[in-house]
Amino acid sequence: MSGPFENRDLKGARITNTNLSGAQLTNVDASGVAFDDFNLSGASFENVNLSGARIQGVNLSGLRIDGANLTGAAIVNADLGGMTIDGIDVGDLLKRWRDG
Repeated sequence: MSGPFENRDLKGARITNTNLSGAQLTNVDASGVAFDDFNLSGASFENVNLSGARIQGVNLSGLRIDGANLTGAAIVNADLGGMTIDGIDVGDLLKRWRDG
């Protein structure tokens, strides 16, 4: 499933076993959402509210996030290869953080 998702309210939803690879989410409120066993590879998030979201067991490879609210979001056991946030490669960022 791919394509644009604009101006949607997903607040507090639990979304599992779903393939949104290549999807485009713009101006979406996904605050407090629980994503479990999910495929978001190659997707694009723009101005998405992910505050308080729990993202677990998710394929985020190639995901591009721009202008999102990630306050209190938790990402656990996820594939982050090639994922960027506001143009910054998450893998590089984590490596620099770990290396101190």
